[in-house]
Amino acid sequence: MPEGEDLFSATGEPDTVLRVFEALPFALGAWQGPDHVYVATNAAYRALLGRDDLLGRPVREVVPELEGQQFFELLDRVAATGVAETAKEWRLQIDTDGSGVVRERYFDFTIAPRRDPDRGVAGLLFFASDVTDSVLARRGAEARAQLMSEKYEQARDAVTVMQQALLAPSVPVVPGAEVAAAYLVAAEDTAAGGDWFDALALANRELVLITGDVVGHGVEAAAVMGQLRAVLRQQILAGADVAAALSTLDAFSAHVPGARTATVCVVVLDTATGRVRYCTSGHPPPLVASPAGAVRYLPPSGGTPIGTGSTFPVATDALAAGDVVLLYTDGLIERPGRPPPASTAELAERAALSVAGRSFPIPDTRARTVDRVCAEILEFLLRETGYSDDVTIVAAQRTAMPDPLQLRLHADREAPRSARTSLRRWLVRIGADHAGTVAVEHAVSELVSNVVEHAYSGGDAGHAPVDIDGTLDGDGCLRVRVRDRGRWKTPAKTPEPHRLPTSRGRGLTMVRIFADDLVVDSDDTGTTATVTFRLTRSARVVTEFTEGAIVGRPEVSPEFAVAETEPGRLAVRGDIDIDTAPILKGCLDAVSHSGTLSVTVDLSEVTNLGSAGVSLLSTARDRAAKQHSTVTLVAPPGSTAHHVLSLVGLHGRADPGGGDIPEPSGDPET
Repeated sequence: MPEGEDLFSATGEPDTVLRVFEALPFALGAWQGPDHVYVATNAAYRALLGRDDLLGRPVREVVPELEGQQFFELLDRVAATGVAETAKEWRLQIDTDGSGVVRERYFDFTIAPRRDPDRGVAGLLFFASDVTDSVLARRGAEARAQLMSEKYEQARDAVTVMQQALLAPSVPVVPGAEVAAAYLVAAEDTAAGGDWFDALALANRELVLITGDVVGHGVEAAAVMGQLRAVLRQQILAGADVAAALSTLDAFSAHVPGARTATVCVVVLDTATGRVRYCTSGHPPPLVASPAGAVRYLPPSGGTPIGTGSTFPVATDALAAGDVVLLYTDGLIERPGRPPPASTAELAERAALSVAGRSFPIPDTRARTVDRVCAEILEFLLRETGYSDDVTIVAAQRTAMPDPLQLRLHADREAPRSARTSLRRWLVRIGADHAGTVAVEHAVSELVSNVVEHAYSGGDAGHAPVDIDGTLDGDGCLRVRVRDRGRWKTPAKTPEPHRLPTSRGRGLTMVRIFADDLVVDSDDTGTTATVTFRLTRSARVVTEFTEGAIVGRPEVSPEFAVAETEPGRLAVRGDIDIDTAPILKGCLDAVSHSGTLSVTVDLSEVTNLGSAGVSLLSTARDRAAKQHSTVTLVAPPGSTAHHVLSLVGLHGRADPGGGDIPEPSGDPET
């Protein structure tokens, strides 16, 4: 390396080099010594942190908020190994203006060793670009594309589709525990593998969690996985204990080529007491982390992989309130460039920080703990090393038993809306996801509307009671009872002027569509309608790893509003029910000139689409067709309106240029 005058002749005059260094459009800094003390920064670097007082200070003192975000560990590793490391789109929570306020940003950066000819690595160089705007813009575009995509599975190849069909598509919602699962396939060219997971809710308030791993990738491994999962699932649901179920699986595996040496971990959690029974059949042991930051691996129970003639001893343990138990496959441990002992320790450390909400200075309070744990473990462990094998995670947190829902409302026109508001808040508390909330609130709202319309007569209607009780049972079934104390009126032959003429009769039909079961009992004291729903939450099954936390959703819907956003296009927000449907009808009549002009109705922000709204839209379409015009319904996949329209068979479109919403298939998630 040139020195002295030779150095100046090679690099330029010192003043010129300094001006160029200052003018570089990316952040450039240098640290020295084991404490990484600042010895040089350019203008872009100082602007990045919003401060000039950096020289002579250790980096841990300048940006202490980066503790726990893997950044300081990266500096120490480069200093120790002398090997440069590069990161792309790392999410960091950092004070970028010196105000003490931490903000979330994304960075591309490289950390390289700065060598001294006599002493080896003397310090580090840091090159960084803030790519937050481009990351958020790209993710916004991806989210919009995802939202407007009619058929999420079409782009996947046949092997991946088959594997996802064999995997558990969802996890149960149960009292006393919250569950989440994530599955990440290894690579596009081997987009299916032998990992599997399952979560089963039993009537005795036991929650069974399973992870398994078949050797290999591709269609053969996926086919073996599907057979093993089905047999083990059937045994558990039939009442077999853990050892007996695994023994049956072991015997069955002898008849399945490729099943030998598959590993399985089964955990049975009593959600009422916290007692745990588990078996690790050649599989990595479960991890338990507490909100206080304590973490421990459960001792392996013994036993060898499936098909090797092993017995299956069962060990016991217990979870305290708030503890999270984590099951995973070896793809999380056997990562490129990481020896298993280091990966095992890293997983424990990351799980402890995530469960305690300390991965970032600003914890993500919008997401459930188990969702945050799955997302952050994937993000932090895989963003450094990547992954070469499928990765499966199942997390369950022991929580307090939820209170039942108990409402008494007046049977007036506000009752359905009041019921929906209370239901939404309660369903969020018990862990229902968006699809489950849509189903429950629509069904119960229709039952309450029926009470308001039919149960009472005369002056009693506005003051008579309607009782709503809801309980979540240990088997994951939600049961809601709607009870009145009246005698149902015979429907009038001529509808009242404010009512929509074709809505009668749709209510109970919609209830039966949304609910798994409906039972109506009547006697001299009144009528009780009981609806049952098996609540689940979708598991994350992804073919490409992307960072980012899982965001919650608001509990309460916006107020109803309808506006003409452009000629011939109406945008609707809020609940479309028996009270607001006439308002929408008036707007439709005005914009379409009573059906003679074509109109588009954007239902993207509709939070409830009751039978009155369905009837209105159906009637509007029929009327338009008779007058050679159209009513186009915009309902993006994942929206409440898309869910309802798909189930009742009223076709809409994902966007003005998109395809029709498909015919209902009987699957409530279609």
